Amino acid sequence: MEKEITFDEIKLLFLETREQMKETDKKFQETDKKFQETDRLLKEITGELGGIGKSNGQIAEDFFYSALENNMKVGKLQFDYIDRNFNRKRNSIQSQYDIILYNEYKVLIVEVKHNFKKKYLLDFYKNIKNFKILFPEYKEFKIFGAIAGMTIEEDALLEAKEFGFFILTQNNQNIQMLNEPDFEPNVIK
Repeated sequence: MEKEITFDEIKLLFLETREQMKETDKKFQETDKKFQETDRLLKEITGELGGIGKSNGQIAEDFFYSALENNMKVGKLQFDYIDRNFNRKRNSIQSQYDIILYNEYKVLIVEVKHNFKKKYLLDFYKNIKNFKILFPEYKEFKIFGAIAGMTIEEDALLEAKEFGFFILTQNNQNIQMLNEPDFEPNVIK
């Protein structure tokens, strides 16, 4: 025969359960605080890594701009002027160009990445195609393309050659062209 539980026993069980629930709530709150702190730290680290990537990109762009400014010759092409960070929007077309070298009849557009990957090439090619639309004052100019990277992935190098782009990298404090000596770049139309 089962023993009947008294009211006092039920009350005691209820109080014990309530205390256990308070302890559990306290543990959940401590865990939640730890998750919030972890989330905050992850956001901080992500921001720092993004800043490092941005800094590396800026370093690469500064390096290539300075080197090209000191010697405005790429391959067999000689230029008179150099500019950087051209941004323009016209209707629904918008593009940004890292470095532009030009003279009275030709333009070389240079896309710079710290580590140039294949995935950047198609966007760069589209940007070059938009150049004459965004800058109609250059519509009669011959347009050429170049990629520049402190490092360049092999797939990017091979595909850039297929596009007929100049390929520039660093060698100590100088720019090194990775195209063959007799390379003739494609005019972008």
